[in-house]
Amino acid sequence: MDFVNNGEVSGVTLLNSNFFHMNMYRRKDMLIKDVTVMAPGDSPNTDGIHMGDSSGITITNTVIGVGDDCISIGPGTSKVNITGVTCGPGHGIFIDMKYCPNKLCTANGASKVTVKDVTFKNITDTSSTPEAVSLLCTAKIPCTGVTMDDVNVEYSGTNNKTMAICTNAKGSTKGCLKDLACF
Repeated sequence: MDFVNNGEVSGVTLLNSNFFHMNMYRRKDMLIKDVTVMAPGDSPNTDGIHMGDSSGITITNTVIGVGDDCISIGPGTSKVNITGVTCGPGHGIFIDMKYCPNKLCTANGASKVTVKDVTFKNITDTSSTPEAVSLLCTAKIPCTGVTMDDVNVEYSGTNNKTMAICTNAKGSTKGCLKDLACF
């Protein structure tokens, strides 16, 4: 589904795909609604929906249960609206400006990613790891304008200890689980 503009995907179920269930590259003004994405919770690298170099993406009324990222947003992506999405199993909320696949990056490499004006609102989820929220931003280009409003993501493991890891992220929190309050 690359290079598609002004499109819609609705009412489909995607099951047990390897890697990305749905990959959007260089897409503009896309609506994804009423979609179900499922894979076993212990299946590695099974992202639900991934996008890169895309703009104007709306994902709504969708259920995603996979072994990795429910929704991953790659480089060059802007104007993303995600509402009414049920996610889990999988990672909770995760922003990682220091992501380095296969350890092929230099430790001193400067991030060219800007994360700003992001709102997480009315999210209820489970996380396969205790770190239900990870906002890992850089000191040189911190994440700004991050709002967490009514976010309740809990670790589904045995010790039920849910936590947030927040580095160089600035914003506000309202109505969230105490353990997830980054600000």
